[in-house]
Amino acid sequence: MSMLDAGLLQDLPATLTGVAAALCLTAAPAFRDRRMILLAQLAAGICFSAHYVCLGISVAAAANMLGSVQTAAALFSARSAAMNRLGYALIGLMALAGLFFWQGSISALSMAAMILIALARMQMNELHLRVLLLAGGCFWMMHDYLGEAWIALVADVGAFTMGAAALFALLFRVTIEWRAAAPVSQA
Repeated sequence: MSMLDAGLLQDLPATLTGVAAALCLTAAPAFRDRRMILLAQLAAGICFSAHYVCLGISVAAAANMLGSVQTAAALFSARSAAMNRLGYALIGLMALAGLFFWQGSISALSMAAMILIALARMQMNELHLRVLLLAGGCFWMMHDYLGEAWIALVADVGAFTMGAAALFALLFRVTIEWRAAAPVSQA
């Protein structure tokens, strides 16, 4: 086995988990209902946790693990006051985990991203959910650029683009209409 093959095999778990997370995260904003957005985010969070563990970025891995639990609570928050309280309590726990695993500015970015996204998940209003998701996505893009997590950065850019398009579609209605050409008069 060549050194290149060994390197690729060593990076394979990070690559596979990153690609899976990227696909889930990019697809999430395309869904029209809150439940499906959250389910796609849950899958992305689990995959990103594994991806960041493979990259050795412990704060982001911990934040995504907590984010996955918080996403599960958010899924049931509309039906249960206890799950609603748990969803909000986990946001505070995310901040504490970020402080515990502090690695400098990269930790601040992952904490800001996760807190904004966690707040988004708790929103029942689709507009509030989407705006907070976009804000959190901006912090993830900065985080992943600094952490050289390129697959995650591509996912963040894809999710931001899809999220911006979905927000635009929510706020504006565009109608395309074909009209017959006016007859040309012969004078």
